[in-house]
Amino acid sequence: MCCNGFRIILMFSLAVLSFTLNSFMPNIPVILWYLVSINIFTFLLFGIDKYYSLKERSRVPEISLHFFSIAGGIFGALIAMLAFKHKIRKKLFLSTQGVITIIWIVAIYYVLTHLEAIQKGLQGLSA
Repeated sequence: MCCNGFRIILMFSLAVLSFTLNSFMPNIPVILWYLVSINIFTFLLFGIDKYYSLKERSRVPEISLHFFSIAGGIFGALIAMLAFKHKIRKKLFLSTQGVITIIWIVAIYYVLTHLEAIQKGLQGLSA
């Protein structure tokens, strides 16, 4: 995970994968495919970082872990942190992940409570 460009390419690849999966199973929305794929990827990324920490190898930068959490992988990150007991003693990392979690919870709540208005707005755009 050397640079922002590489992270963006990975995220773009997950989006392309989501559209591809949607073409095979169109009844599942693209956004759901994206969220599933980025959460699995983030979970694996945390697992790789934990493995590297145990083997004393070069680690995944924390900015990459935060980037994929913000990009939609927050639930994969939280599950990985609990499953691998990884990064749970670092207060700054935990507080940053906590803020990201709160942002995602508020966003999900907003979308769920305003779903009808969002659907009407999207129908207006397509008309």
